[in-house]
Amino acid sequence: MRPLPVPAHTARDTYSLCISRIRDDSLRQRLADFEDAVVEADAVFGMAVRATSVHTLDPAAFVPDAREDHVELLKNYTQRLARVAAPARPIYDELKTAPPRCPLCDHREVTTLDHHLPKSSFSLLAVAPANLIPACSDCNKTKGDTAPGCAEEETLHPYFDDLGDVQWLGAVVAEQVPTFLTFFVNTPPIWDGLLAARVRHHFDILGLGALYGAQASTFVGGLQGSARRQHAVGGAGAVRDFLEDLACSWKEGETMSPNHWTPVTLQALATSDWFCSTGCLGS
Repeated sequence: MRPLPVPAHTARDTYSLCISRIRDDSLRQRLADFEDAVVEADAVFGMAVRATSVHTLDPAAFVPDAREDHVELLKNYTQRLARVAAPARPIYDELKTAPPRCPLCDHREVTTLDHHLPKSSFSLLAVAPANLIPACSDCNKTKGDTAPGCAEEETLHPYFDDLGDVQWLGAVVAEQVPTFLTFFVNTPPIWDGLLAARVRHHFDILGLGALYGAQASTFVGGLQGSARRQHAVGGAGAVRDFLEDLACSWKEGETMSPNHWTPVTLQALATSDWFCSTGCLGS
């Protein structure tokens, strides 16, 4: 859920580099004949993402007629882009290292590139940089090889979707010990219905509520010692001030989004009268 700049590498340049070392002249020429089709597919894909119409794309238009050509287009990714020492591996590495964290969950480390539209059904987009999103392995596996069936099911695309600085992630504190939080999408009033539905779908399909909740539980456990000391000095008000100061510090971090689970956790704790008065004391 973190925006990224559109890759500087074009579909044409990346595709051309992928096939540049193929020793079989006939195979190299056969794949070269698909270059314009790859560029056109990339252009159509980009327009569809911007228009939230990816769900209308026909996979048959993004796969060559011959099965053997489809297989070779897939090899462009597995053998000529992603493989170590592959001709286009520098592009793979550049895309993969662009963000500090996985832009889909904004939490875990990037370990791979995820195809926004699955290469198995859209092989002409197999090495198109706009279709390759740096991601953690969990988001990549959870998202799977499915394409959206409607506009509301189009997951957020970091290169084309920017939610801005408005806070949309919310959390509530469960009034029990040990303390845990429930995270949810708190739709800002400036969003239209489609964007709200897409963000909720993205949040749900990637299991972000469970991910953030698990992280927050551990985080709160580590805070309670400091919170108890604040409570001993100044009661609930001191605990609230302590949490609000921490939330501001996290938000001011150069790489921290206002919708990262950490500042949202701190905000929720600070606004919980139960936590500030008695919950912070633990059992």
